[in-house]
Amino acid sequence: MNLRYLLKTLSITVNNTVHQNLDVKGIAFDSSKVESGFLFIAITGNHTDGHRFINDAKKNGAIAIIGEQVLESLDVPYFQVPNSRKALALLAKTFYSNSTNKKIIIGITGTNGKTTTSYMLKHILESQGLPCSLFGSISTIINGNENPSSHTTLDALTYHRLLSESYDQVVIMEVSSHGLTQHRVEGIEFDYCIFTNLEHEHLDYHRDMESYFKAKQSLFTHMKSNGIAIVHSSSEWGERLSTYVNLLEKKLIKINGNNPTYTINGKELFRNIMYSNKGYLLTTSMKGKHNIENAALAFSTAVSLGLSPPKIVDALKEFKGIPGRYQILPHPSGATFLIDYAHTENAFFHILDTVKSHEPRKIIHIFGFRGNRDVKKRIKMFNMSLEYCDNCILTFDDLNGVSSDQMIRDLEYFGHHEKCVIIPDRTEAIKYAWELAKNRDWIVITGKGNELYQQIYSMPTFSDSQTLQYLLDSGPIHRPLSFEILN
Repeated sequence: MNLRYLLKTLSITVNNTVHQNLDVKGIAFDSSKVESGFLFIAITGNHTDGHRFINDAKKNGAIAIIGEQVLESLDVPYFQVPNSRKALALLAKTFYSNSTNKKIIIGITGTNGKTTTSYMLKHILESQGLPCSLFGSISTIINGNENPSSHTTLDALTYHRLLSESYDQVVIMEVSSHGLTQHRVEGIEFDYCIFTNLEHEHLDYHRDMESYFKAKQSLFTHMKSNGIAIVHSSSEWGERLSTYVNLLEKKLIKINGNNPTYTINGKELFRNIMYSNKGYLLTTSMKGKHNIENAALAFSTAVSLGLSPPKIVDALKEFKGIPGRYQILPHPSGATFLIDYAHTENAFFHILDTVKSHEPRKIIHIFGFRGNRDVKKRIKMFNMSLEYCDNCILTFDDLNGVSSDQMIRDLEYFGHHEKCVIIPDRTEAIKYAWELAKNRDWIVITGKGNELYQQIYSMPTFSDSQTLQYLLDSGPIHRPLSFEILN
């Protein structure tokens, strides 16, 4: 693509005749991925500065550079911009000739429930013949091809490349607060923006809850002129977001809260239209009030897309769940092991409250804390676990650069409680509970879900599900663990 044409996206005029005729063959923000004829975008990140690698990019074949710093005497064209991340996204959209107007784009943000809502919605839409791409924390699915995800929100360059490759009619995207503040979805216009909830999380990255909320809120500025906002509004944050959407003069669909479009009563969703009030029973294999809320968001989005409510209800009944969310494995003793991704106080509440409704003999909870993350939420998580559980087994989650000794000290701060035991090796912690399990016990393992371990443990396993598989087989893993969804 002609450099002059490409830079028009950023309102940059290329006056040099030689530079005008440069042919850009690709774009990269990682100097190691630069090839001959590429445009290199220098980005200042949290851990490194892309401007330091401009010479490497030139050696690898970069024919032009974009960055934020004032630089002189480069032997290739250099263009300064106020925000390199934003520039990357806009250039990527132009380079890949990506027009989201040809697709239905759905963005989902919130602390908890993004993944479940996205998978529910994908299942509903595809059951009615609408093929969906999905960009999320578990997988990226395009044109029926699935690959594991490394981040909840991809980088802008990858987003626009994949959008240009997708021929699916609908694109469903989980959008994180990090992705929003880092302009990863810049240039993408959404037909629907969905808000699940806001809880204490990521305050190691955001200054406070207000900043965290503003990041989530910014998704709704990316809606198309006729875009629709769907907000779960059972909290102050949901009400504030609803007010904001009204100020944007966008159509708003509210679940619960003041003057709602839909109201959840148990498992039934009621539509409040004039003086009529029709109810729909939402049944899904994923238990808990929080999953009914997720189903309500998926339901209302599908209705807005023109799907028949009874068919949506039927599709939800057939939804089998997703990896790492409320996955069940029966223990030979008659106990039940459950794996879930829950890693906040509110998520603990929902999963443990649901487990309690099964009237277990005992609840044993295995969990840990992530290193280099918000430490203020730990005491809230711990207290919630104590409230519901008979025993807690504190173990490692991801260390994220924190030393094992430091994490053990962090666990010991909580581990003096009579209900608790500390077993740093996550596989040994699960084994300990496995050997103690008795009929009607529920053992809840939270924090990792389907994610792979980042540490090496004593067992030759790489995830919580593989560890349970290993214990069930009493030997090496021979087959993928098939979880039962408890009805």
